[in-house]
Amino acid sequence: MIEYPALDEIPVPLFRCRQDGKLSWVNVAWQKAIRLSVGSPWFTPFCDVDEAEAASLWQRCVEDLHPVTLPSSVRQHAGETRFYELILQPTVVDGSPEMMGSLVDVTEQTIALAETRAILDTAVDGIIIIDESGIIETVNPAACTLFGYRRDELVGGSVNVLMNPGDRERHDGYIAHYIATGEASVIGKGREVVGRTAEGQDIPVYLAVSDIRLEGRRRFAGILRNLTEQHATREALASQREKLAHVGRLSTMGEMTASIAHEINQPLTAISMYAQASLKLLERNGNREKVHDALEKLNVQSLRAGAVIERIQRFARTQETTKELIDINALVADLLKLANSDARMHHIQLELLLADDLPALFADPIQIQQVILNLIRNGIDAMNEIGCRYGDTITIRTRKIDDSVELSVRDLGPGVADDQFELVFTPFHTTKKEGMGMGLSICRSIISEHGGKLEFVNNEGAGACFFFRLPIDHE
Repeated sequence: MIEYPALDEIPVPLFRCRQDGKLSWVNVAWQKAIRLSVGSPWFTPFCDVDEAEAASLWQRCVEDLHPVTLPSSVRQHAGETRFYELILQPTVVDGSPEMMGSLVDVTEQTIALAETRAILDTAVDGIIIIDESGIIETVNPAACTLFGYRRDELVGGSVNVLMNPGDRERHDGYIAHYIATGEASVIGKGREVVGRTAEGQDIPVYLAVSDIRLEGRRRFAGILRNLTEQHATREALASQREKLAHVGRLSTMGEMTASIAHEINQPLTAISMYAQASLKLLERNGNREKVHDALEKLNVQSLRAGAVIERIQRFARTQETTKELIDINALVADLLKLANSDARMHHIQLELLLADDLPALFADPIQIQQVILNLIRNGIDAMNEIGCRYGDTITIRTRKIDDSVELSVRDLGPGVADDQFELVFTPFHTTKKEGMGMGLSICRSIISEHGGKLEFVNNEGAGACFFFRLPIDHE
């Protein structure tokens, strides 16, 4: 029998066995690690190799002349389990076929991989790892649940299947551009995207992609979080905010009841007078021109009354938020047809200082009018509270500041008390006897939804100035 003394010095456990599975030779490293002597079945210490599997390995390795590599584990005498990569090769000793095996200890790598796998398997967020071609190599259970696929349906396939058609067409170009130039448009950044489930349903997903290097290869890891619930919550909050805004508009209209009645009574009185005059002219066979003139005036006053009612209905009706390009000055001018009558009832003047050539804003006109009217109404109430001691004028001003348009409402009331500064925009906080405490809170929410800010300052001398700025949409 040929021996190889040099093999005893190799730190890797080595063995040879015959067709009956019994060891014919082992080196020193094998004796230290496995502690199994010549004449014993070689597979005895391996947890996942039995006699039938050993016979199958002999067939594949020795008789079919195909080297075999497979993972295996050995439970040591101290109870510890070591993990090995078992490499089997055919050989010939003294003219007889034998199988030589070597063990590469991969315990640390296996434990690290198991820990990584445990993290992947228990992660709440979906995790997908792809290669440079966009082929999925790893996918965790959370990602499978998110998209409704089994793991074997995803691994080995293109990640494009998880994208909607628009992103699917651009994805390969993103990766190719990043690899070629290093310029990241998606890599290293988090953003909201639309995913496509196995059932073809589009779902909102937050995606963060990282460039990772493993085993000398470049891969891309994506962490995905389902935003469906967040979107539903956001929509519910928006709906609730719109309902509160509608309540606020109705409350404002209720507070303006007297001035609205006065505004409508004027054209109604005129209509009655012109109608009576026309009837008398007809009874007396009066001048046709005078009758015609009276009927024309009657028509004008009826249209005026109808316009007042239409403005009230438009302002008070429930409707979804609809943004459009608006002229803030035109919006103010239209609103003053409602606000002026209320101001006159309280002996207050509304002064306009509107800047020329302001850019158009992308906003919901009814909601912006609600904010402006609320600020005007608050100014009227504040000045009435002190009997217009410092004057009877509320100034409404528009101007362009940097990349925004500002609208301010300056009153001559008592101003905001120092102890109220932090509470002005707090929901349900009010200094009015019959106030709801929702007006300014709703207004700030509306302006915030439009990407702006609603703030205030006390004037030098008397009163306060509430103002908001809306960003200019250059597109």
